Amino acid sequence: MKKEWFSRIKGLGIEEVSNENMTIYFLDEESLEEAVKDLSKKVKWNDNWLMIGFDDETDDVIFIDESTGEVCTAYEFNGKWEVVTLFPSVNLFLGTYGY
Repeated sequence: MKKEWFSRIKGLGIEEVSNENMTIYFLDEESLEEAVKDLSKKVKWNDNWLMIGFDDETDDVIFIDESTGEVCTAYEFNGKWEVVTLFPSVNLFLGTYGY
């Protein structure tokens, strides 16, 4: 999924998406490993999650759960990740923003 995601974003030529609720800045493939390493200093990152970006306002991470295909956000709370599903699929996620 990693290759497909970064290829798709690059092909679309987008670095961010936004609406009235949030702006999501996408990571580039070269920054992914370092971002996961930084987050894992607080709480271990789930290997099934492909980090794709951050919410501009809250700095919460945005990721694709590779086991379900859902686009989610998560924040650290009491030493564990609290996950909220934003979209049931990548296609719906990008479609919501016009892509």
